[in-house]
Amino acid sequence: MDSKRVYLGAQVLNLLGNLPFYRDVVSARFKLWEGWCLGRPLTMMIFDIMEEMWGLSQSDTVDQNIHALKLSKEMFQTHARPFKTPANMPWSDFKHALSGRWETVGLMFCITGLSTEWLSEDDPIFQRHGSTDPRSLATTASAVSDICLQFCDGAGIINDIVCWLLMHQTTLLATVYGDSDSRPWRKLGELTTTVFALGLHQDSSYQLPLYLAELRKRIMVATFTIDKILATFLGRPPLVSWRYCDIQFPLDLSFEEMLLDPSLVQEKILCLEENGGWNDEGTIRKGAWARISLFKSILREKILELSLSYRVEDIRRKVEDLLEENRKLRMSLPRFLQWSSEGDIDVTVPIVEERVVFSLHLDFLYNDFLLYRTIQKWTHAQPSAIIETSREMLNALLSMVARSSRLGHPVFDMGFNVRSDPLALTVFKQLTFPKLCYFGLPAAGILSAELLRRSRSIVSDDSILFPRSGIIQTLSIFSSHLDTFIQCYEGNYRISQAGQRVIRHILDQVLSYNGPPTASIIKPSEVLEQEFPVGDLLNEVDANDRDLFLDWMDGTVEHKSDSWLRWVNFN
Repeated sequence: MDSKRVYLGAQVLNLLGNLPFYRDVVSARFKLWEGWCLGRPLTMMIFDIMEEMWGLSQSDTVDQNIHALKLSKEMFQTHARPFKTPANMPWSDFKHALSGRWETVGLMFCITGLSTEWLSEDDPIFQRHGSTDPRSLATTASAVSDICLQFCDGAGIINDIVCWLLMHQTTLLATVYGDSDSRPWRKLGELTTTVFALGLHQDSSYQLPLYLAELRKRIMVATFTIDKILATFLGRPPLVSWRYCDIQFPLDLSFEEMLLDPSLVQEKILCLEENGGWNDEGTIRKGAWARISLFKSILREKILELSLSYRVEDIRRKVEDLLEENRKLRMSLPRFLQWSSEGDIDVTVPIVEERVVFSLHLDFLYNDFLLYRTIQKWTHAQPSAIIETSREMLNALLSMVARSSRLGHPVFDMGFNVRSDPLALTVFKQLTFPKLCYFGLPAAGILSAELLRRSRSIVSDDSILFPRSGIIQTLSIFSSHLDTFIQCYEGNYRISQAGQRVIRHILDQVLSYNGPPTASIIKPSEVLEQEFPVGDLLNEVDANDRDLFLDWMDGTVEHKSDSWLRWVNFN
């Protein structure tokens, strides 16, 4: 037994002295959203296992360092035991199998680190004596979980828990270091290798107890979704192709329902089949979000295949086919997964569910946006539909902010202090503010460029609906929101400020420009064949802001410290 590894393991285990604090952080996060991958029951069970394994309370007089060293030796002696999951394995035996394993320790820290993203820095949990701030806790959790993975690698261990740990750590690395950092992509490579080695890309339900079969489905869907998010963000080919996988759709059941008597579970499954696979309670808190994540990730891969390919024939037909597929998928979803901008928010629907459905609405619009940008890339033409899609994306964002503010979710005073429910503020920030940049900036870029073109009389095309006054108002409000809602300590603050400066500069140019004596007219047929030099129109903008503006339009902005992966809401 390597004494250095035992000592390092003891240092990791010493951190378990703060288990009550970690549990409180995760419990506070579960008040907002329980997730769909592991969820509350399994997560709380992991904490129960950790507390039982650690065996010390804060009032014990036993030397914690000696206790940690002893426990580390025991774990290195036993954690290499095979992790077997026979089809008739009861839940109690599965719980016992998770105990005494380094991968379980790493998973607990990963879940804790990810939970910090859902809590504000001034949450009472982080104001306690001896507690740490959210950022430091997430960084520590990332480092500790990596050490636990190294222990598993050293022993040649590969199992379902290692896969859970890799999936959560990939997301945590993106949260701590940013999606453009090399570490999340490298960890994603380890994750995909592991899911293939375990056979998660194939249907193995008949070999496993129902609860584990469903967990495997959800882990595979989560991996597939992470792969598409990072591939889209980085402009790289996906690592997992649906063409070579038989990915099973998870059942729309809660974890508690999976553990019911088999006859009761079968009744639940029959009800799902009668309802098109969806639950009849109208909630996304079971398996609905996992199912829709798989649907939209398969579609996103098809879009990436088209947009990243160097050899594409009949591009317009293929884009039209995918646009139609996107539309049909959107229309086929049950009513509780449909978001509408009309009317006020349904107060009977939990705010977090309303926000998640709203993000789904934006995802479908963004698919259209990417496809229209693909046409631009290959034909050097700007399809009129991208203008309408950009308007719809921005209007949806502004509508959500306005509706939420009317209901007090949240209301800010001049000092940006919340005068309503702090819980609502956290959800609002988690599920709305980042979208102002991720979805809003590309849409604002398209509209700003078109507004500037038309003001310089480069094009006059009555066939493209372009309500100039309304778009100016929309861009003005959006620019104001960037200034109001994105705070200086947030990861996307620099990008939001640069975006605000560019948008305001263009609005100043448009509103103060009188135009030439005679406007040049280009016919609609010429519009579709001409590529307009956007960069030339921005020569007066600060060089850094100008480059960012063009990057937003191409989807190549590097977000150094903010992660979009957390929106996937795995757990």
